[in-house]
Amino acid sequence: MKCSVCGTHNPPEARFCRRCSAALPRTAEVDAAQAGEGQTTAPLSDGLGTRPFDSSGTRPFTPVEPAALAETAPDTEATQPLSRARFFFETLPAGALVGSLPYEILAPINEGTSINIYSAQDRHNRIRCRSCAYVRNVFGDEYCQQCGAPLIGIEPHHPRYVVKESIAADAIAVERRLADLQVHHGGALLPVDTFSETVHGTKRYYVILPEPSPLLGTSLAAPQELLDVLQWGVMLSESLAFLHQRNIALGVADLSHVSLENKMARWFDFSSARVVTPGVEARELFKKDVASLSAALFVLLTGQIYSPRVTLQPPSLARTFADVFGGKLTQAAALAEQLRSALAEVRRPASYDVRVGRLSDVGQMRQLNEDALLALEVGLVHRSVSRPIGVYVVADGAGGHAAGDVASGIVVRTIARHATEDLLPQQLDEAAPDPDIAAWLRGVIQTANEAVHRQRATARTDMGTTVVIAVVIEGEAHIAHVGDSRAYLINKTSITQLTVDHSLVQRLIDTGQITRDEARKHESRNVIYKMIGDRPKIEPDIDHVSLQPGDRLLLCSDGLNGYVEDQDIHKIVLNAAAPQEACQWLIDAANAAGGPDNITAILVQIEALGEEA
Repeated sequence: MKCSVCGTHNPPEARFCRRCSAALPRTAEVDAAQAGEGQTTAPLSDGLGTRPFDSSGTRPFTPVEPAALAETAPDTEATQPLSRARFFFETLPAGALVGSLPYEILAPINEGTSINIYSAQDRHNRIRCRSCAYVRNVFGDEYCQQCGAPLIGIEPHHPRYVVKESIAADAIAVERRLADLQVHHGGALLPVDTFSETVHGTKRYYVILPEPSPLLGTSLAAPQELLDVLQWGVMLSESLAFLHQRNIALGVADLSHVSLENKMARWFDFSSARVVTPGVEARELFKKDVASLSAALFVLLTGQIYSPRVTLQPPSLARTFADVFGGKLTQAAALAEQLRSALAEVRRPASYDVRVGRLSDVGQMRQLNEDALLALEVGLVHRSVSRPIGVYVVADGAGGHAAGDVASGIVVRTIARHATEDLLPQQLDEAAPDPDIAAWLRGVIQTANEAVHRQRATARTDMGTTVVIAVVIEGEAHIAHVGDSRAYLINKTSITQLTVDHSLVQRLIDTGQITRDEARKHESRNVIYKMIGDRPKIEPDIDHVSLQPGDRLLLCSDGLNGYVEDQDIHKIVLNAAAPQEACQWLIDAANAAGGPDNITAILVQIEALGEEA
């Protein structure tokens, strides 16, 4: 094809001029010439089903079993003649040339009755494009024929290939289809060429694939280094996303199809791939590819099949696998983004600090403050990375004088004791295994519940208390609650309630019997059906949320959220200069609304620090 700008002659398949990088015209005549040049096969069908007839209208030759055609020969030590089936499909000798480029056969890799596989090399000096991985640029080209990127400074070489040869076109139909599509990506060793030739009077079909590295994914011993696995995962998921965007499902996305070379991970062997029509079936196939890749990465990281009980660092990586195997993360592009974030976190650990405001007020109508709060903080900085640890608690006591205040006090002291004796020492000991925060929260709440329940029986009162706890560690907030004390996540754009009240009006809201506005004035708005001390055993609700710089975590009793609208809370927190000022303004707002209950608030603000050097 002649370039209209500089007059250089380019190969028919080129999209950009190799001398000036100008875009080449794509006309029907050019496409037809490209499709026919150097090939004797008819174009592949649109689907991936069988092609019962070739271009001459005859069925492709199917080899007969050698036993059926073996000639009778004397039982001697002399070499026996080849069977007729083998004669029609004899392997090519070393040095044989196939294709119009041509490709030189180096040695057979595998011989079969319908498929032969060879190692081969391109006889021309080629340049592999760094941008699109196109391998058929010729030494001397200045720009890539496929994407137009400059090729200056790239050393030429004789590319090595795997050649698949068959006398049955359908046996390699998928790979031939991919070669016809002419798709290229640096993370996938996709077929680059397909053609047919007549050998010994029989038509043979060929597909040319880049040679994989001898180091395959299945040869790795698990577990591997975290950084290596994350880098491989990013490459493989990015190339998988590229294939999915072009409606190509890999089919087998496991370690047996991964080639590793110089820290690069690439897909190879596309014999199980499918070109699919967009729709439900395609999405399911793509989802299986993502799950299969994730399972392989998990094995490389841990040496085990996936289990949510296996601890991974950073925690965001554990959430990524949980989302994949929980059906929430189904797209390869999303997996690549999550793995890329985890890789960045490992390379440059997030450094952050917290600023905390805390305040409790008796309100306008009560004589006794039955609320209690706890804020335990450890400012941990190691290797210039700040990773503070915090335990924050709000408890809203119930039962009147010498009852509610006693219950809330028992709860915060119990949690404080167990945090300082169990949780914080484990977090500060590098040799200790990472604790199960959710299990710790369940245990400490049950211990506090038993203590309040015993005191209730001894004092013969109806004392009890709500509680909301947040353990902030490694950029995560682990939250547990019982009753109607709440946790909110606040940032510049929104306020989100993280807990669901254990109250009668909340059940009425959930069942559609009343609205949230009606709940504020409902006669049973103070009725809760679960609280600390009410029964011998208690089961809290537990959740966790990732915290980003600029986020605020608010814990409060219902004396605040019961009388100040969520949107007003949001505005007050964002307008305050500091968390302590925000807590004061929130309590002022609740008192301005009548202050009929005790009011307690803890505000934890996440602040970013400089990245690790």
